[in-house]
Parts: sequence; C-alpha cells; structure tokens
Amino acid sequence: MKTELAYDAVFQALVDIKKNLDEKINLLDEQIRRAQLECLENAFQQQKEALAESLDGIDQQLITLSVYIEEYQHLRGSLRNLNEKIAELEGKSPVMPETIAGDSLVEVLAGRLDYLKSQGKIRDW
Repeated sequence: MKTELAYDAVFQALVDIKKNLDEKINLLDEQIRRAQLECLENAFQQQKEALAESLDGIDQQLITLSVYIEEYQHLRGSLRNLNEKIAELEGKSPVMPETIAGDSLVEVLAGRLDYLKSQGKIRDW
C-alpha cells in the first residue's frame, strides 16, 4: 500500500509538472504571437510611411515638371515670335526645335512618357 501511495504521489507530481509546463508553454506561445504581431504591425507602419513618402516625392516631381512644361511653352512661344520676325525681315528662318505635343499637362506628360519608352529610357510595368 505504501508503494501504491508513493506511485500515486509521483504520478500526481508528474501531472502537476505537466500542467505547469502546459501553462508556461501557453504563456510563451501567447508572448511569441504578440511579439510577431507587433513586429508585423511595425513593418506595416514603416512600409506605409515609405509609401506615403514615395507618393509625396512623385507629387513634388509632377509639380516641378508642370513648372518646366510651362516654362517650355513660354520659351517656345518666344522662339516662334523671333522666328516670325526673322522671316518678316526676309531672313532665313532657322529650324524650330522639336515640339512637345499636347494641349494639357496630362497629354504632354503622356507624350513624353511614350517617347522615353520608345527610346528604352524607361520601362513600362
């Protein structure tokens, strides 16, 4: 009977140890899950911020491009006027440089993008 009680005590101790280990494992699993979630959320936030920076950079470049296109159109008009004055004075009209096609910013940008793609300078996704 003593042996039986001793076995029961050892068995109960093993059951208690297993229960304790299961609780610790569950706790560790939860901590690991929280840490992974936090890591993923941080990575998401960093990439979200990088995406916003990229979009802001694109916007700034488009604003800069619109200024250049406006300046180009102004210079082109001025050059055309000079060319007409040369022709009026019966001079030989110089050859006008390439014209950017398009009546709007969107058309001009689309035309230039097509041109650069055809030259292999940018790729189309």
